[in-house]
Amino acid sequence: MKRFYLRIPILFLLAFVAAAPVRAETDVLGGHPMIDGAAIGDADVVEYWVKRGVRPDIADEDGRTPLIYGALTGSVDIVTILIEAGARLDQKDTFGLTALAAAAAGGEYSVVEVLLEAGATLNVQDKYGQSPLMLAAKSGMLDVVQLLLDSGADATMLDYTGRGALGWADEGRNRAIRKVLEKAGARE
Repeated sequence: MKRFYLRIPILFLLAFVAAAPVRAETDVLGGHPMIDGAAIGDADVVEYWVKRGVRPDIADEDGRTPLIYGALTGSVDIVTILIEAGARLDQKDTFGLTALAAAAAGGEYSVVEVLLEAGATLNVQDKYGQSPLMLAAKSGMLDVVQLLLDSGADATMLDYTGRGALGWADEGRNRAIRKVLEKAGARE
């Protein structure tokens, strides 16, 4: 009978050791180091995991991908690495945020440029109906607003509350953005 009890801990230990390489690639919360690297703007970490064959579209518990995190941190290098690895440009997180929307909201002009050149959808809406143009206007990012408009963003789109980019610019009390949007045909 004693031998039976000794086998259980040994089998458990063997199973634990066999699973160790898998756990080494994930953190306690189930995330992945590539996501963590993208979230802190570390292109070397992202490139390392891409070269090891990790899918560029893995997501955390909120559905955010390394591409979205790369856009949030403003890292052109991360965004470029992931695009070259085949990341889906328009993948949304649980809130409907895409990489382009994240970059636009943060005023990351260079990242917005790279994403647009790669073919990111310009007039995509999040789960609240907000487009990248609305998010840039809301954040007061004049240069990004102008870039999005020059690229063909629809200045007349409305979110699910009936507010457009002009309304969001007004909330931020940004007269320069208001003028640019009015010139582009935005309405209240």
